[in-house]
Amino acid sequence: MNAVRQQLFSVHERVELPTTVLRTRNSTRIHHQVIERFPFVRWPDGEPCEPVNAYLLESAPALTGDTLKTYAAELSPLVRYCESAAIGFEQLDDGHIFEFSQQLQTERSPTQPASRVRNNNTVRTLLQRAIAFLQWYQAHLMLPTQTPLIGDMQAAPRVVVRRLHSPRGGRQGTYYYLHRAMPTANSREPKRPLPQSIIEDIERMIETLSHLEAQTEHTKRRYSKRPERLAAQLEYVRARRRFMVWIMKRTGLRPAEMVEMPLRESTSILQTQRLIIPTKKRRRRVAPLRSFPVTLRDATIVQRYLIAREKYVREIHESDPAYRGPETLFVGVDGKAIRKTSLEKDFERLVKACGHTEVQACLSMFRHRFITYEVMAHLKEFMGSAGKTRQLMTDSDYRSILKRIAAKTGHGSPESLWHYIDLAWAEMDVWANVDRHLERVYAADGLHQELLDLGRTVRAKPELSAEQILDLAERLAAIVDDVNIDDNPNLTVKKST
Repeated sequence: MNAVRQQLFSVHERVELPTTVLRTRNSTRIHHQVIERFPFVRWPDGEPCEPVNAYLLESAPALTGDTLKTYAAELSPLVRYCESAAIGFEQLDDGHIFEFSQQLQTERSPTQPASRVRNNNTVRTLLQRAIAFLQWYQAHLMLPTQTPLIGDMQAAPRVVVRRLHSPRGGRQGTYYYLHRAMPTANSREPKRPLPQSIIEDIERMIETLSHLEAQTEHTKRRYSKRPERLAAQLEYVRARRRFMVWIMKRTGLRPAEMVEMPLRESTSILQTQRLIIPTKKRRRRVAPLRSFPVTLRDATIVQRYLIAREKYVREIHESDPAYRGPETLFVGVDGKAIRKTSLEKDFERLVKACGHTEVQACLSMFRHRFITYEVMAHLKEFMGSAGKTRQLMTDSDYRSILKRIAAKTGHGSPESLWHYIDLAWAEMDVWANVDRHLERVYAADGLHQELLDLGRTVRAKPELSAEQILDLAERLAAIVDDVNIDDNPNLTVKKST
């Protein structure tokens, strides 16, 4: 069994480096490059890995988000291999690459010895990153008189690769490189929309885990002298998880966009009825903002979360007067802005707690769900207004639909949404009797959450006054009006006690 390996890089916040110097008659101006999060890579023995760090520094201006961190993670196995083989990068040859590939393919999981750490597609990705780095290394850190490190067969290099053309990636396409040591690629099944049944299981688990009885004995002992702090934390985490699931269903935003949503633009949500979402994946230092319209009912859900957030921030401030809440919409239990990876891990814990260990369920599947349902709704609306059938739909029709959806999802090109057309048709074939549009899907989502809220209210107040009972009855009537079960034969509500 493999031992747990220490990570080879540490992320440094806001690294500022001088890049150019402009000298004038009266002054000298130094221009700096600012990297918000730089992964500093070290060799396994702790020494800085200067070639990889230089490669990351040069790559940084063209990258955004956590892509640099991804590069560092993808190059870490190569750094480990060279350290164990006691060779420098310039000494690598085809034999080493074959051996390196074999190690990547045969390494076993420390927790599940019968399973591989990575599949063939991941191995190919790591080798492609290694090839890109070695090409950069040869161009920047080797002399022209040295034996070529990497290239095609005609150059007689130490590492032989083939250059191939891909039609994807713009009008001219892109080029990529292959090595004979790369394993055969696994077929990539497209991610499907996250099923409603799993979402409802997650929502119920959020409620269950918010109860004091569900906490570990270690957690209870830790807060034994501050039970009010634990109660406040449990209530906020419940509200944050609920809101996370809701906003992923409702907007299909990227997790990286979710954690960077500004607080200030959301405080007047009841008036504006618009969510302001930063658009990632645009290779800009500051993500451009997009405006996402919501209904008044949606706005009240956002407002409900804002109240829970403010209450928790106030609780932290009372115990620590120097504390100041972050300017982001999402907050961690420590009161700081939460990271994307933390939300993703939290969601994984919820999925596992529900017992869904054998199915694929991740935050990105909410985005697939949203886009698929948006395409379904637009297809139904377009065919209804234009009097067309599936057989009469043209590429121009599809492009006009995808252009409208791309404005909501923040895609730079509607063309990247094309495969959702097939997903939408497949979903409509399965749900052939569903005649209501997207509002029906969102109403079903809202129904389940509202019923959970009602149940929580009743449990918290076993003895209700006549006024409170009347209020609950009015809320239940509003829910039934919004989602009329008889109008939708495919919408069923699970009975629970």
